Amino acid sequence: MPFCHRKKVNVVRKLIINEKTKEIRCAVTEQNQLTEIHQTYSFENEIVGNIYIGRVTKVLPGMQAAFVDLGLKHNGYLHRNDLITFQQKGNTSSQTSISQYVREGEQLLVQVVKEGSDQKGPKLTTNIEFSGKLLVYMPYGDYVAVSKKVSNENERNRLLYIAQELCEGNEGLLFRTECYEKSAEEIKSEYINLKKQFQDLQKSTHKKPICVFEARTFVDRIVNELAIQTDDTIISDQIESVKKLKKQFPSSTVLYHDKKESIFSAYKIDQEIDKLLKQIVWLKNGAYIIIERTEAMTIIDVNTGKFSGKLSMRDTVLKTNQLAAIEIAKQIRLRNISGIILIDFIDMKHKEDKSSIVETVKHEMKKDRIQHKVLGFTELNILQITRKKVRRPLEESLTDHCPTCNGTGRIPSLEAVAYKLERELWEHQFMDEEAIWVEATTDVIRLIKGENEEHLKQLEEALKYKVICTTISSIIPTYQIKQIGDLASIRDRIKEI
Repeated sequence: MPFCHRKKVNVVRKLIINEKTKEIRCAVTEQNQLTEIHQTYSFENEIVGNIYIGRVTKVLPGMQAAFVDLGLKHNGYLHRNDLITFQQKGNTSSQTSISQYVREGEQLLVQVVKEGSDQKGPKLTTNIEFSGKLLVYMPYGDYVAVSKKVSNENERNRLLYIAQELCEGNEGLLFRTECYEKSAEEIKSEYINLKKQFQDLQKSTHKKPICVFEARTFVDRIVNELAIQTDDTIISDQIESVKKLKKQFPSSTVLYHDKKESIFSAYKIDQEIDKLLKQIVWLKNGAYIIIERTEAMTIIDVNTGKFSGKLSMRDTVLKTNQLAAIEIAKQIRLRNISGIILIDFIDMKHKEDKSSIVETVKHEMKKDRIQHKVLGFTELNILQITRKKVRRPLEESLTDHCPTCNGTGRIPSLEAVAYKLERELWEHQFMDEEAIWVEATTDVIRLIKGENEEHLKQLEEALKYKVICTTISSIIPTYQIKQIGDLASIRDRIKEI
C-alpha cells in the first residue's frame, strides 16, 4: 500500500511564553495543537553555548579525554577530538594521545556544547562559536556553509562570495536562513560584532575558573531556534518581554497576556503537559501506545486496543500503525525523547506495509528541528530511530524518582509542585479577600518563601493579599488551598487545629 503525502498547508504557529514566575516556560503550537515544550528555572541558568576559562584537573589517555573545572557542580568533559589543537593538526589517528595536547593544571577557553546531568558534567569543546541572528562565527572553523533552507543557487553563491571577502586566516562562517537577501552591509556588521566578542574574550585573564561569556537568554534561544516568521504569533505574560519582542520582530504579531488566569492554563497547555507524563497515549481509533524510558533507550509499544477495523486484519494493522507513527513522532518532540528509540509496531508481514510505515515516520519526523535518523526495521521488526540529545527530557524536568518505590515510579518534582502553587496564587491577584491559607509540605513552603522569606514578601506585595502557610505531613511534595477569606477568621481556624 503506497505512502500518501498530505497536502501542504500554511502552518499557523504560536509561541506562548510564561515568565511570570521563577520557572520560565515556552510552548509552541501549530494549528492550535501543542508541538513543543521548553522550560527552565531562572535560578538554574542554561549553560549550553556559554564560554568558560576552565582549568584541566585530570587527563585520562585511556579515555582520550580530560576533565575541566568550570566552577560548576560537575567538571566538564573534553574529548581529544573536540580540541582545536588536535583538529588543526589534521591528524585523525586514533593512536595519538590526548596528553600531547593538554596537561593537568592548564587553563583552557572552552564552550559548553551539551548539558550535563545529575551524574555527569557538561560536554565541552575548544572549537568555540558565536551565534548571531544572521551568522555563526567560528574563529577556528576554517570552512564556510550556507543553511540548507536557502535553496536558491544564486543566493547561495552570493553569500559564499561575501564570506570570501570577510573571512581571515582560519575563520569560518555559517550563514543562517535569516541571511536570505540580506545586504552585504548587514552581514558584515554582524560579522564584525561577533568577531569583537571573541577578541574581547582573548583579553580576559582570570586565576579561577569562571564563565566569561553567557549565551542568549532562554527566551532568546527559543525564538532564535524557531526562526520566527511574519505569520507567527508570540504571546507573553511579561510586559517587558512583549516590548522587547515587538522591537525584535516588528512584522510578527506580539501580544500581552494580562489576564489573572495563568497563560498556560488559558491556552490549555497545562492539561496537555499532564498527559505527557503518562505512559499510555490513546489514539483516535481506540488503539494506544505505551512509552517507557530506560537509562540506555526509550521503548515504544503499539497496541490495537479497542480498534478491530472494518476490513481485513492487514488493513486494521496498517491503519493502526500509521496512526501510531504520526503520534509517536509528535510525542518524541513533545517529550524531548533522545538517544536510541525502539518502536515495536504491530507485526506486519508485507514489505510494502513496512515501507509505508517507515515513510510515514520519516515524513512526520521532518517537522523535528533536532538532528535525528530513522534507521528502518530490524530483523525482529523493531523500528529504530536515533535522536541527538540537546537538553533533558520533559519527564526529568517535571518529575523525581519516588522515594517509596526506589525509582520504579515517578512523582511530581518539588519545583513543579511549588511553581504550580505559585501560579494558582497569581490567579487570585487583586481579589477582594484579605488572605489565602495554604497547607503544604515543608519543602514546598520553603521554596515558596525563599531565602529569608524574601520571595514570599515580594509575592504578597504583587498579589495584594497575605499568604498564610501551615505544614502537612506527606512523603511527596504537595499542597492544598484551605481557605480564602479575611485574615482574622483564617488565624482563628489555625488556632483551633
